[in-house]
Amino acid sequence: MNNLKFLFYGFGRKRLVTTIYLIQLTLAVTIGLQVYQVIDASIGHSVSLEGIRLGNAHMVINDLLNVHGASLSPLIGQVRWLILTYLLLAAFIHAGMWYTVIHRNERSGFWIGGSIYFGRCVLIGIIFLVLLLILSAIIWLPFLSKFGYWMEHLMSEAPLVWGIGALLFLWSVVCVHLFVASCYSRIYLIRDKMSVFRSVLKGIKTSVKKTIFLLPALMLVLFVLIVLYALHSFIDDWRILSSSIGIIVLFIIQQIIIWIKISLRLSTYHYLLTKAEGV
Repeated sequence: MNNLKFLFYGFGRKRLVTTIYLIQLTLAVTIGLQVYQVIDASIGHSVSLEGIRLGNAHMVINDLLNVHGASLSPLIGQVRWLILTYLLLAAFIHAGMWYTVIHRNERSGFWIGGSIYFGRCVLIGIIFLVLLLILSAIIWLPFLSKFGYWMEHLMSEAPLVWGIGALLFLWSVVCVHLFVASCYSRIYLIRDKMSVFRSVLKGIKTSVKKTIFLLPALMLVLFVLIVLYALHSFIDDWRILSSSIGIIVLFIIQQIIIWIKISLRLSTYHYLLTKAEGV
């Protein structure tokens, strides 16, 4: 039971978790309202909307693209900027969360950390995104470049299936290492006042040394998230929730799951901090 205690750290920081939740909800509502306005103006009275209830969403998609495609252009342009805003906001949120966890200042630490370390956390995020793209290309491009040839000349698809499975495993290992490295880079940046590039280098070194020992806890968090998504999917299929009251109940369940996800992220950050060098 002691090994599971780290999961509950985030649930004890209700103010911080709720603040982050409200920030994300505000942005999501902003995007959702724009999407709703465009869709309502274009296919709001389309008979193909009945297809969603019947499980034929492709009818609505075809109607939207073929008949009302021009109305999507302004929406796509706005959503593009909103996605960029979300990514920048995510950097602010992560910086604030790390500062709060490291300095144990829940009252104002989130806003202080977000404002002080926002730019440097954006730079760290860009560095690890570039690393992910480069390593993904190294892993997948040689295989994909020969995929068509192998499909035509191999006697069986079994080698391709095994190859895809092996590459997925390798790519997953790389992703986990980069996640751990990015977390420790932020720890060294905020706790030890290192420069961005020094913190990234030390974060990568720490990831190489510690990831194998951190994996059980990370897999536990992943398992809890999978259970939450499976529960949401199961509830979403209930026909009783197709009514107006059911939709409200489903929305509330979705928001609870989002709140729990934020709490688990905070718990994971605190766990990684306790395993960092110099603690």
